[in-house]
Amino acid sequence: MEVSDERKSTVKSNGNGFFKKIKSIKNIQIIAVVFIIAVSLIIYSTVATAKSKDSAQTTVSTVMTAEEQRLSAILSNIDGAGKVETMITKQGDTVMGVLVIADGASNILVRVRLVEAAATALGVNKQVVNVYSRK
Repeated sequence: MEVSDERKSTVKSNGNGFFKKIKSIKNIQIIAVVFIIAVSLIIYSTVATAKSKDSAQTTVSTVMTAEEQRLSAILSNIDGAGKVETMITKQGDTVMGVLVIADGASNILVRVRLVEAAATALGVNKQVVNVYSRK
């Protein structure tokens, strides 16, 4: 008397049937490679976009605004100032601080003129304007 286990043969045939269907698809290896490449490109584009946003934020923070460029141009015309760079810090529409770096700021008279000119140009108190000489 023989006993056959139909459950195991059914499970095997279901699993084998799935793999047979996959193997019967023509060019399955090419389809698999294309799928892997597509997923890789999606992941790469997501990472590249995140990195470009970070670098864009860094670039924006180092570029002078039009107002800062205009102030630098005005201050560089002061006698003895030389090359001038400025940075204006704002909170909303209120100017919180002004930084001026100039070649001629080591001369106290030039420094005083730069402070007064920057404060007048921006309409701020002289106490928020700091002037330093370039190294």
